[in-house]
Amino acid sequence: MRNHLVCTGCVELGKISEETQHRLEQTEASWLEFAPDPPSLVVRHVQPDNLPPLREMAGELFALLTEVGEEERRQIPGGALYYRDEQNGQYVRLKVLKGGSLTVSWAHPDYEHAQWERYHGQTVPIVFEPYQRLNGRVIFDGSSAAAEEVTDVLEHSLGQYSQGDYTITSTVDGVEIAFQDVNADVVELVKVMREVAKAGSLQGDIEVSSFRAGDLEDYCRFVFRAGEAWVVRPSLWKDVPEVQAPQPPVERAA
Repeated sequence: MRNHLVCTGCVELGKISEETQHRLEQTEASWLEFAPDPPSLVVRHVQPDNLPPLREMAGELFALLTEVGEEERRQIPGGALYYRDEQNGQYVRLKVLKGGSLTVSWAHPDYEHAQWERYHGQTVPIVFEPYQRLNGRVIFDGSSAAAEEVTDVLEHSLGQYSQGDYTITSTVDGVEIAFQDVNADVVELVKVMREVAKAGSLQGDIEVSSFRAGDLEDYCRFVFRAGEAWVVRPSLWKDVPEVQAPQPPVERAA
């Protein structure tokens, strides 16, 4: 589950002179401050005011980095600051790359660059149960009684959102379940499906997002393949630059 700090993170500065350290200590800032051991820019404990936090934080980071000399800036190890807007759910990263370059990214779940972890029922970071939004489709070999057990989990959810729908089709060959914006406990649902499905027959995936803003860090998918279960965690930040097509040569005018 997410924490509720709107700003987190740290930027390491590496080896800097006493003169640079003095300048950083004298720079006025509300959100950020210089920490000498090791030399870094860290988030202060602040009381929110009426000014937009992201604008303040970004401006302070830029102002502090400008106090670092050019040669020192080239040796900066780097780091990142993260800002979460609790009202609209935007999640922003200000990343300082090695050498001092600064990039700004808005979080966007990307499952093409995801991290896969085998799931054995262990505790994993996930959207808080009352806000879970489930989408996907699974099939497994099982009886009509197995379908009823899954239905019982879906019908007795502690969720807070009534929207969404699911369909359960039970045949002689097995059970198929489709989820569309269903508000239910995915951990309990997965547990029951793995119990009632015949060994190795559970296939498909369930994507877990949230009905409330600001839970992007806890989005995931439960994926079932060849008798194994996985938790797939999307990448939130795009660090790979787009590959651009080469420009055609400029022809000289006659």
